[in-house]
Amino acid sequence: MSLGENLTKDTSSDKPSDEEKISESQDAEQIEDRNQFCIFRAGKEEYAVPINLVKEVVPIPEIAPLPQMPNHILGMSNVRGNIFGIIDLGVFFRSSDDFENEGKYLLVIDHEVYQMGIMIPDVPDTMMVAESMIEQLSTSTIKTQTGQKYLKGIIKKDQRMIILFDILGLISSEKFTEVS
Repeated sequence: MSLGENLTKDTSSDKPSDEEKISESQDAEQIEDRNQFCIFRAGKEEYAVPINLVKEVVPIPEIAPLPQMPNHILGMSNVRGNIFGIIDLGVFFRSSDDFENEGKYLLVIDHEVYQMGIMIPDVPDTMMVAESMIEQLSTSTIKTQTGQKYLKGIIKKDQRMIILFDILGLISSEKFTEVS
């Protein structure tokens, strides 16, 4: 064996076979119809928002209450030099038994128009969800009540039912800031 023979590169395995190409294109198609969501608990329910709206999760900072606001708008808070409105979705959707908040963390939502914090009790999860896992809600059944029209669907994962909702539509509505 001459010097360098064992250093020659075998190029036959570098090119993907036709079977590998087909498999890669199928994997790409499966990934394309999946969305990533941030899953968190508010009150007794689990909710999902698109991960691209979530800037960060921080320990709950001091909250300055605002007068004459609805119960679900807890006040304002300073997070790293930015002022955010703080909301409690469990109170808004009435899934909390009382108005005492159990929040330990703040889920910071950052959008070009809206910036806010959602009080949550635990560090949230992330989940890749296929479109087939999302059950759309009928407008005639559940979306007629106030707040319910912002529900986009239910994510069914194992035995869990996670509420997928339009957070931007919700906070931009007049009903959200109405004092009851």
